[in-house]
Amino acid sequence: MTDIRIALLGPVRAWKGGAEIDLGPAQRRALLARLAVSAGQAVSTEELVDGLWGDAPPARAVAALHNHVSQLRAVLEEDRTAPQVLVSAGGGYLLRLPAEATDLAVLRRLVREAARLRAAGELAEAADRLARALELHEGVPLTGLPGRHAEQQRDRLAQRRLTVVHEWLDLCLELGQHGRVLDQLMPLVGEFPLHEGFRALLMTALYRSGRPAEALEVYADACRVLDAELGVGPTPPLRELHRRMRRRDPGLSAPAADRAGAPGCHPRPSQLPAAEADFTGRAELVEALTRVLAEPRATAPAVVALAGMGGVGKTALAVQVAQRVRHGFTDGQLYLNLRGARADPLEPGAALVHLLRSLGVAGSAVPEELDERAALYRSLLAERRVLVVLDDARDLAQLRPLLPGSEHSAVLVTSRARVLGLAPTRQVDLDVLAPGEALELFTRIVGDRRVGAEPAAAREVLAACCHLPLAVRIVAARSAARPDWPLAEVCRRLADRRRRLSELSLHDLAVEACFRLSYDQLPAPAARAFRLLAVPRTGDLSLPAAAAALELTEPSALDVLEGLVHAGLLESPAPDRYRYHDLLRLFAAGRAEQLDPPQERAALVLRMVDQAVATAANAYRVVRPGHGVPGVLAPVAVPGLPMPERADGQRWLAEEGDNLLDLAGQALDLAGAQGRVADLLLALDPHLDGGFLWRRLIDVCGRTLELAAAHDDARAEGRAGYMLGGGLMQLARLDEAEPVAARAAERAEACRDLPVLAEISNVRAMIAHQRRRTDESFALIDEAIRLADACGSAWTKANVLANSVISHLARGQAEPAERAAEQSLAMFRAVGDPFGEAYALHCAGRAARALGGPDRAIALYEQVLALARTHGFPVFEPSSLLSGADCHLDAGRPAEAARWAERSVAAARALQMQRMEAAALDALARSRTARQGAAGP
Repeated sequence: MTDIRIALLGPVRAWKGGAEIDLGPAQRRALLARLAVSAGQAVSTEELVDGLWGDAPPARAVAALHNHVSQLRAVLEEDRTAPQVLVSAGGGYLLRLPAEATDLAVLRRLVREAARLRAAGELAEAADRLARALELHEGVPLTGLPGRHAEQQRDRLAQRRLTVVHEWLDLCLELGQHGRVLDQLMPLVGEFPLHEGFRALLMTALYRSGRPAEALEVYADACRVLDAELGVGPTPPLRELHRRMRRRDPGLSAPAADRAGAPGCHPRPSQLPAAEADFTGRAELVEALTRVLAEPRATAPAVVALAGMGGVGKTALAVQVAQRVRHGFTDGQLYLNLRGARADPLEPGAALVHLLRSLGVAGSAVPEELDERAALYRSLLAERRVLVVLDDARDLAQLRPLLPGSEHSAVLVTSRARVLGLAPTRQVDLDVLAPGEALELFTRIVGDRRVGAEPAAAREVLAACCHLPLAVRIVAARSAARPDWPLAEVCRRLADRRRRLSELSLHDLAVEACFRLSYDQLPAPAARAFRLLAVPRTGDLSLPAAAAALELTEPSALDVLEGLVHAGLLESPAPDRYRYHDLLRLFAAGRAEQLDPPQERAALVLRMVDQAVATAANAYRVVRPGHGVPGVLAPVAVPGLPMPERADGQRWLAEEGDNLLDLAGQALDLAGAQGRVADLLLALDPHLDGGFLWRRLIDVCGRTLELAAAHDDARAEGRAGYMLGGGLMQLARLDEAEPVAARAAERAEACRDLPVLAEISNVRAMIAHQRRRTDESFALIDEAIRLADACGSAWTKANVLANSVISHLARGQAEPAERAAEQSLAMFRAVGDPFGEAYALHCAGRAARALGGPDRAIALYEQVLALARTHGFPVFEPSSLLSGADCHLDAGRPAEAARWAERSVAAARALQMQRMEAAALDALARSRTARQGAAGP
């Protein structure tokens, strides 16, 4: 990469290969500065425009930005074949620079080195690094640059410079360089009269130089200035320093006795627990959190908050990070377990007693009032670099009094759920270990030999532990204690879900005990909800489903669910959706089996099935208006969700499809539930046109059919048989589909389930057509139409007529096919079904082409495509475009055919319709061949 240097800590300048670059006007230099400050990270176009022009960008701001980018590229890069410096990325631009190409990057490195050296006791080297950092400043940062970003950066960099100056002068004092400090501090106090840190340093330097009267006068002047400007007095640290000087505290005379104005010589607590020797994984997160805590702050302290369920490794991670950064916190490290998940959480007042004593405050000197304790605590930390680790926090009320008030300290907080209102510098929602990390941890404890001998069993063991760090540690320790046991035996013991939690315990470590800490704090309604919501074996739960399960209104259910999330017992991966961690589900389900009667658990599952039936029926009426099925579903007591639009039903099924089938399968284990499940399957029929659930549906349909037959439930058998036969047909398993559909017809006929019988006849007609039994197909079509008329199911009749077009065309009956399509189209329009209308138009297009009218067919396909785009029916696009391509070929327009075929290929790929994509590619090849033939040699 070209040797480029950029100066930001003064006028913005740049050099390439040692020669200064002409950067052009101020706007362009502002753009370079914005990118250089974020070197290595993409900055979006929106951010750049906002940073350069703020709330009033010019009309062609983006064009102006692109022009500035082009001009900068011209001067920064040798040519476009050389490695690029200014590149497009992430919807904006990114500046690729060497690690220390900017003076700002050099400054950051020097400040980090100084912190490390100071922590190691190498004060002179640390002071040297900070002096070199200050030499990088050449005036006001980003001098003369316009824009909001430049203004913000100037303030930030000026504040950072003051922080570095303060740190450097403090080091000089520790090194006994009082004269040097005085020369620097006199003008600084004059320039920043409200900066109490500089005044504290000046008072200390004067005092140590034998000028105590002048030191006290600096304090008196501070009192006058603060009162006149702000109406306040000095802060406790400055008052304490003044008090000690008046008492002529001998501790003030020693060079190392005072640090940056802190009041007196206090103990340096070192309370961090030892980091786990076998700590594994989370390497990138550890590095990121280390940087957050080590980065100098301008105002408030850095606060890192780690949240996650019990056993996920929050404390281990916090201690690991704390041990990494401890040397940068030269005034000590505090650690306190707040017991937030226990029945006796540490109250803030008691916590402050622990912290104040750790900071050297005698028990008799601890104030009585909470506010006074908190004020003293903040005062003691005001100018000290202390790391505070607050483990297992309960809530903000417990935490707020324990947070330092100045930028010098930093805080690590762990809690089972996010602490609402905390607004940390970095929030981490900790999840379980990645599979590879869990395997590495397990291997470290158990040993390479055993894991290498049974790698598959090791992975199964970890899967049973759900990669939860506490569970992995426990099972690994138990396995290590039994070196002769094969891992396959460990796996076998964990496979029993009822006994798994008892296997995950060792001495005082137990996954179940860890979970129970949170569970035991729940009020009775929340504890009941936690247990019962684990009964349905679904992947997750929507808010409406949970409300139905608990027989609550949605607002009441929301309060309960959010309370469980706050307790760390549920996760909320998306708005109004909730799920258990697998081991927490086992724990909750086990408690439900112990405490909640079987009939109550069964009733819960059936209520959820009923709600699903009612919701699917609501969607059915919208998707297939004029259909008879919703009217013959068994009535349920649970109201369904409203489904005003077709898209609502599709979205509901996309979100809930897998859960519904899980729920249906679970309900089949309950006596007499086959009828409810058969209704649910039938009510889902309109939403399955995309086919993505058919394979799973077939298993549930098969079980339902078996139970219905065993209980001689003709209605359930006919409905489940219809869904199973239709699903098998969709998957081209005609040998299986045909007898199932025939039996379903018999059972539906036996109980005169006419709307379902009409649909079964339609399925049987399509099967007969695919098996080339045309006469039988037409007989079944006629039967389906007769039944649809008999039960008043207009939608069914329209659909059967559209399907009959294919059978008519197979017989060469183009005119009857056209009449059937037109009749179907009129009926679909009459009932108001745009999806059916698109299908009928597509069938009409096929009939028109067969009658020799390719242009009329193309017009019909264009109507299909317009409906598909308007109403969101992408499933019609690949086939309509493919049919249109064939029509253009019929009309001798190969170039236009190729364009339609290309669009068909793209649409099929987007929907992952491989067979349709193959047909479209074939049409594209035929179109290109025809075009080449038309062009001639």
